[in-house]
Amino acid sequence: MRNLTIQSETGIALPEGYYFVSDKDENNGSSSLDSRRPTPAVCVDVSTRTVYAIVGDAHDSAYIARLQTNEGGPAQFVLDAPLPFPASSAALAAGFQRLMEREQLFVALQSGDIFTIQTDSSETAGDLSAVADLVGTVDPGIMASGWSPDEELLALVTGEAKLLLMTQDFDVLDEFPLAQGEHGEEVPVALGWGRKETQYQGKRNTEHSLSEPDSAVDPAQLGEDKHKRGSGVESGDDDHCVRISWRGDGAYFAVSFIMTGNKREIRVFSREGKLHSVCESIEALEHTLCWRPSGRLIAATQKLAHKHDVVFFERNGLRHGEFTLRRAVRRVLDLSFNADSSILAVTALVDTGKEQPEVCVELWSDKNYHWYLKQELRIAGHVLWDTEDPMCLHAISSSGSYSEIRLHSTPTVAHVASDESNGAACVVDGTSLLYTPFGYANVPPPMALYSVTIPLPAAHVVFAAFGSGNGFAVLLADRQTVVLYGCKHAKAVREGEPPAEMARIRLPESVRARQIAWPARDRLVCLGTCASGSGSDTVVVMEIGDSGSAVRRKQFTVEQSICIHAAPHAGGDVLVESSAGSVSILDSTADELCAPAAKLPVACPDIDAIRDAETTATTVVARSARNQLFANDHLISAACSSFYLRSDLLVYTTTTHLVRFVPVSRLATAFVDEAAAAARENGGSAGIRAPKHDESCRRVERGSTIVLALPVDDCVVFQMPRGNLETVRPRALVLASVRRLLETRQYRDALVTCRANRIDMNFIFDHVAAQLIDDFGEFVRQINDPDHLNLFVSGLRNEDVTQTMYTGLATDSADALRQGAAGVGQKTTTICRRLRIALQDANDAKYLPTILTTFMCETPADIASALRLLNPPLSARERDDALTYLLFLSDIDTVYNAALGLYDLPLALLVAQRSQRDPREYLASLGALNAIGSEEYRRFKIDLQLGRATLALEHLCNAYRADDSLWDELVDFVNESGLYQQMLRIFADEDQLHSRICMEYGNHLAKAGDWAQAAAAYLSGKATRQAVDAFVRAKDWRMALALAAAPDSGFTAQMIHDTAIEASRILADHHLFRDAAAALLDYTAEDEDALSLLVRGNHWAEALRTARLRDRHDLIETTVYPGMQSALSELDDDIREISESLNGKTQRLKELRAKPLEALVEQHVERAAYDVDVMSDTASMASRFSTFTATASNATSQMTGSTARRISKNKRKEERKRVRGKKGSIYEESYLVDSISKFIDRVRASQTHVREMSLALLHFGLASQANKLQHLFGSLVALVLENGDWVFDEQRVQMQLGENGIPVPVSAEVDESGLAPQPKHPKPNMPGRSEWCITSLLLE
Repeated sequence: MRNLTIQSETGIALPEGYYFVSDKDENNGSSSLDSRRPTPAVCVDVSTRTVYAIVGDAHDSAYIARLQTNEGGPAQFVLDAPLPFPASSAALAAGFQRLMEREQLFVALQSGDIFTIQTDSSETAGDLSAVADLVGTVDPGIMASGWSPDEELLALVTGEAKLLLMTQDFDVLDEFPLAQGEHGEEVPVALGWGRKETQYQGKRNTEHSLSEPDSAVDPAQLGEDKHKRGSGVESGDDDHCVRISWRGDGAYFAVSFIMTGNKREIRVFSREGKLHSVCESIEALEHTLCWRPSGRLIAATQKLAHKHDVVFFERNGLRHGEFTLRRAVRRVLDLSFNADSSILAVTALVDTGKEQPEVCVELWSDKNYHWYLKQELRIAGHVLWDTEDPMCLHAISSSGSYSEIRLHSTPTVAHVASDESNGAACVVDGTSLLYTPFGYANVPPPMALYSVTIPLPAAHVVFAAFGSGNGFAVLLADRQTVVLYGCKHAKAVREGEPPAEMARIRLPESVRARQIAWPARDRLVCLGTCASGSGSDTVVVMEIGDSGSAVRRKQFTVEQSICIHAAPHAGGDVLVESSAGSVSILDSTADELCAPAAKLPVACPDIDAIRDAETTATTVVARSARNQLFANDHLISAACSSFYLRSDLLVYTTTTHLVRFVPVSRLATAFVDEAAAAARENGGSAGIRAPKHDESCRRVERGSTIVLALPVDDCVVFQMPRGNLETVRPRALVLASVRRLLETRQYRDALVTCRANRIDMNFIFDHVAAQLIDDFGEFVRQINDPDHLNLFVSGLRNEDVTQTMYTGLATDSADALRQGAAGVGQKTTTICRRLRIALQDANDAKYLPTILTTFMCETPADIASALRLLNPPLSARERDDALTYLLFLSDIDTVYNAALGLYDLPLALLVAQRSQRDPREYLASLGALNAIGSEEYRRFKIDLQLGRATLALEHLCNAYRADDSLWDELVDFVNESGLYQQMLRIFADEDQLHSRICMEYGNHLAKAGDWAQAAAAYLSGKATRQAVDAFVRAKDWRMALALAAAPDSGFTAQMIHDTAIEASRILADHHLFRDAAAALLDYTAEDEDALSLLVRGNHWAEALRTARLRDRHDLIETTVYPGMQSALSELDDDIREISESLNGKTQRLKELRAKPLEALVEQHVERAAYDVDVMSDTASMASRFSTFTATASNATSQMTGSTARRISKNKRKEERKRVRGKKGSIYEESYLVDSISKFIDRVRASQTHVREMSLALLHFGLASQANKLQHLFGSLVALVLENGDWVFDEQRVQMQLGENGIPVPVSAEVDESGLAPQPKHPKPNMPGRSEWCITSLLLE
């Protein structure tokens, strides 16, 4: 779907008196179109962009001329010194080529002389022998020559029809006759398909043929039949010259020559000079020959009486397709492929309508197995493709001028964003324009919906930039005629009409136009070259009248330009781009160029523009030949293969096989790093994988390019590399269309579009939530289809998809519409309720299924309300249909339970009859419920069956009020369900029942062991004895004894005494010695037992105070003092034991940390599993950490059941090892740190005991013992403070058991700063001095 456009023409004419040697006839010196030389002596130096040619003068002297066309500057012509051979000999040159490595020109004359000419002659000026060197002479003469693409081999055909292979130093490798043998290495093999012997003739005939003696049939002869089909008759236009053509990789070359008997043959030879194959013999094979650089086909021509074909051969010699040239072609002079094999140039004599045929160059390209004539250049000479730039053509005309022609391939498609646009594309195929309106017909190439015949081949085709954009203008190959066509808008093929010619415009003779633009109905702009010979570019503005006549309105010269384009999104402005990348806009009023609107970093052949409606600023979007996509001077992508600019989006494809979408409002800031994006798509390290619902890009087939994105539709047409078309609807365009429809309240079209393209229905509400929440009446009226409404409702969920799924191209245009929307958590329920109101207001029975759907889609589903709709006034049939639909929406068991929950037994029976349940079961169940006389008790049974305990309790309580015999059942039910609180609320106003329930509740709590709540329940039920007992067991002895001592409690003094004794015992069992002693002291006379409890709790001050308060000094001597001595001894032993253990573990920890961690790990796993490198003694702790974290992820593997059990067992075993902290294990360090932490906790807990014991010793006058205790504990505290920091701050890697049963490091956690510190054992609080130290005892 792409056409060739002439991008630029830069020429230079030879000075008067000079001519290109091959353009002079050797007999009369006149210009000849029938020259026997296929091409002039011209070659190109691609490194310096210099063209070398052999020119002659009137004195028959030959010169090397250098021609250089500077881009944006004047052309240069430099004439070097004369060559040592006359121009007449150069006219018969058998080869002329630039050798890049040797920096020489190679010249082979038909006389047999071979010259090399040094191109850089600055050091040897005037010394012709040093500049032009005669390498040698081939005595029989040279008929043709050809260098291999790598310039390592030279193939020559001598006058004796021998093939000579030479090295780049002109050493002969091999010499042999061309006509050697009949077949090469690729001997054709035929199996005789089609012959009588290979056909099935029935069983009898087959047996008869098998019984006959074998007729000797030579398979080789069968293989030769195909090669002998052609007569080999010589074409009348054959020039009898030999041609040599190399394959692009230099592995093979083909030679076309005349055999004995005037039969032309093509033979393929290998690089080593071996005959590879002989091409199939065909009738009237001509002299042209060209091997496609891609290596697949060999091209030649065949002229029959009724047609003139370009035929193709495979390397094995078999014919492989052809295409027919136009009837206007009289004679083919040459064939040549460009560097990338995409274009075939056919140089031929063509009947152009003039008196004599002209030499034209026809450019053909193939797609989808069809060859298109894309361009016809009337050069009247010969052409040479550039070996580096596939779109650059060097032309030598017979008039003595040289031109460098640059081409560009681009699709010709409509761009106008109009509702009446057909979205058409136009493909050039010679004198046929293939017109396909993709808006209503997608016809794959090479076919088209309409084929328009034009007088001459097209040079340039553009679509109109005004109105509907369906019309187009065609610049013909004569470069002087423009034909305007119009086409009506249609919505279907049956309504469409083929384009019709509107006018035919003749351009001024002073301009050779190469590009045109049609910006307005009455204006046509042309870009071309001045025909006066100055070579400057000219812009011509033509005014078109109503009758189709045209007059020149303005003509002015511009700097060398490469592109002219009318941008419909910029108001039809005409953009003119110079070769330097400067883009100017043609003023439509003054018809002159304004100041440059944009300066592109590089020249870009593909351009378009869009104008901002608010700022009126124009943004130029352009793509360079190196796949760079720019918006003015801002780079959008460095890997763009094609693009299309819509009024709202820029759509472009990338070389990474993606199509991307950029809003026009973000062109100035958009940039995509395709390499990083590709890494994200592949889950690489460059980033995170792209979101699943990213609408800003979409994957396409490899090599896909955009033909067009319909300006007002939501589809994009792609062309694949092989030529076929694919139309897709990208999510970005579909969502853009849906947004536009929703914002204009076209709800039905939006819903249908979402349904067709599988867009989440939540988008319809989420995009315009505030608008739609109050517009559901219009929403229902427009859609008017229950099925579509059901689809919308059933797809709702509590999620804002504009924030989660469809955020890639979300614009700010609808932010106001999203304000005030319902909260996401209640979105579905809110929509269902508001939509249900609109449906009920419509008062149409057809919406009953949708109303049921709204009930079922609420969160949670309101099945009961939906079932209530099935009651009268619905008819039996309507009720049946509605129930069927309801059962489709939900599980039948759920609906049955909901119907039963309505206490509507007939409805439940109707639902049950539609289920798969056994009638014997549900009939018996429903019958039993129906037989219950009490309605409240029946509802209790139904709720009990449905598991609705709260409702069941309410109904059972109501039934109890009517029948008090249900009390036991009520109590049992409450005990099972635990609904005492609900039952208390129900009977809160009935005191007697309330007390009974509190007693039952207290008993229930007492059984559960919740004594505090049980005591409160007993207290509420006025059960004093049970309350006192519960308070005692809850260790609330004060409340228990206060309640027991109350006057109305009924407790005697002995009972109070016993209660205090029991409370003290329970408190002592829980080490609450101070409270246990207080209970005895306050309510009993057991002073000795009370002091014993205080001594057990080490409450020395309280024990002394109580003894003196009770005047029991004897107890101090008998209880307190002995207890203090015993406690002092235990405390001393504990301090010494802690000191000894702590000192031993710190010493072991020092020894352990002196060893490398790897040595410990190697005892448990093989070295290969972790690939641990031996670390030096100077290795840092960070490097040790990285050694293990690098291998942690490698420890996982897939496990079978037995492996998992074995690993689980290993884990338990390793956990036991970790707890034991076996010496030398990898867990020992962690175990030691944990043990030291526990010892520090014990030291900190002993501080209070040390201080109280020291004060008690001072009280008894034992200052020396108190001083020893202080010193002993002080030493322990000092030991802790001395080792605390390094023990916990210098922790190494903590190990744990991995999934495969081997030790791995504990996973690190990343903090806010991005670091990954290794987890450590938390450092405990260190003991201080103020908590235990008595300074008066530390005077020593």
